[in-house]
Amino acid sequence: MKITAHLHILLLLPSLCVSVNVTETLENVIGHALTLQSAVNDFHPLEELIGANKETSWSGDAGNLARKIREELLEMPRQLISDLLDLQLLLQDLVEEEDAEECGSWMLGMNLNPSDGHIMGYEEGWDDDRNIGEDANALSLDYLNQTVWTMPASYIAIARHHRGHLDAVKVFEFKTKSRSLSQRFKDMDPGRRIETVGGALYTYTAPGALNLGDDPIFGVGGDLAFNWGYSDNGNRIVLTGGHLSEEGVNDDNTHGLGNHFAIDPKTGSSSHNSVWSHEISNIQDCPLSSCRTVKMQGTDHGTGPHLISGPVYGNYAIYVAESLTMIPTSAQLDLVVPGICMNLN
Repeated sequence: MKITAHLHILLLLPSLCVSVNVTETLENVIGHALTLQSAVNDFHPLEELIGANKETSWSGDAGNLARKIREELLEMPRQLISDLLDLQLLLQDLVEEEDAEECGSWMLGMNLNPSDGHIMGYEEGWDDDRNIGEDANALSLDYLNQTVWTMPASYIAIARHHRGHLDAVKVFEFKTKSRSLSQRFKDMDPGRRIETVGGALYTYTAPGALNLGDDPIFGVGGDLAFNWGYSDNGNRIVLTGGHLSEEGVNDDNTHGLGNHFAIDPKTGSSSHNSVWSHEISNIQDCPLSSCRTVKMQGTDHGTGPHLISGPVYGNYAIYVAESLTMIPTSAQLDLVVPGICMNLN
């Protein structure tokens, strides 16, 4: 059925953004229109009374007018109600589309700046129960939000950015849903857990983004592994597509986020303090037996002579969510980022 524009009815409708008000208001309008049908039934006896008084001088004109009114009343509800029901179906479709686009949000749990003077190595922050940094500097300095860190999470996104301007992002699905990041990073014994499944569900790289080839997140594929311990070394986040050292091999050759080359990876304690701690190391083949120049991002590392400062590729923000959405690629990152619905089918 074709929808006719009844402006006087449309003016009664509030903004389509408030779907509940739209449907309730339209139902009221349809209800009022249906009362017109009862008016037809009520008017018919009046027409018959007028027609019964054939001897009166007014019965002719009045009878004709009464008949005309009844016919109009009979026709108007049919067309009006038909149009209103069409409008209701159309609005229901729009409301369903609008509801479908109401996706979840990404919550910022951590930010790593590898050159802000604070070393977020293996032992710092990841399994603590304390906040690090301030909300005002959440995307420019090291930051950890315990409220988000202890929230159940089904999805994780790692975004490389420059003060909130997105460089690249990967979205992953956790194997085990509804565990928090705090629980996952406290699970150090035995550790070496591959936490996500299916690889990156969504990847974006901004045009012109640099230094991707040896980036510890965007330079390799695979899934995320947490608390990757081997000998007296540990990495908080690595990707399975890179080199993952065997558990008893002391080669200092696995690289990622939150690292240490002299630590008990099952407890997070070190007798060397932060000497061999380093926040972000790039993908490289630099085994301890033959290499003494492990390339870092920035200057946030200990004084170990093998740790070599290098360019900062960006800050690394870790977001979590309960529903699967895309990180907006053109919007400024923030503490909370509204997601964009994604369909993987």
